[in-house]
Amino acid sequence: MELTGIKEIANIGAGTMGHAIALQFAMNGYNVKVYDRQQTGLQRGEELIRHDLKTFVDAGMITEKPEEILNRLTYTTDLTAACQNADFVIESIIENEEIKKSVWTEIEKIVKESAILATNTSGLSPTALQSVLQHSERFVVAHFWNPAQLMPLVEVVPGKKTNQETVDVTVKLMNKIGKHAVPLKKEALGFVGNRIQLAVLREAFHIIYYR
Repeated sequence: MELTGIKEIANIGAGTMGHAIALQFAMNGYNVKVYDRQQTGLQRGEELIRHDLKTFVDAGMITEKPEEILNRLTYTTDLTAACQNADFVIESIIENEEIKKSVWTEIEKIVKESAILATNTSGLSPTALQSVLQHSERFVVAHFWNPAQLMPLVEVVPGKKTNQETVDVTVKLMNKIGKHAVPLKKEALGFVGNRIQLAVLREAFHIIYYR
């Protein structure tokens, strides 16, 4: 798939990361279906989106009318409705490998064959997650950093069966929505950013407790 073929986004999970990622896409012109399995989760996600968008408006960071951005967002508890027309699916649910595998198995039954499938995991193996898919070549990690509507870095991490086209289009898409995408040639435990961050934290704690 070419970048120009991506018109609609399915955003799976409306929590801390999910709502912010959905807003980032909507602010950059994409129609987004926001899915959460609980109506209360959707309502909370919408509240967070409106709050974050108001922050951008108050800071003079956007010129587009807020309602035009909000009109690009559709909220649903129906996974089929969220995914059936999506060109790019981004998932930000609980960091549990088995739960993610279960959700991705269901999503693959719904989406069209050309759709790219991306997980926002911060450390789970893309190779392990894509192992349950029939078309694992289109699965990739797109790891946003918290808060996703502000932090520029997105790590794009392939699994062993991810094809290069999937990586390339995902990198282009992340850059198009205002992020700085960094592709890894292959997966590494914890990726790169987390390992650097934890090394810095480890040294900081060492300074505090063993000075």
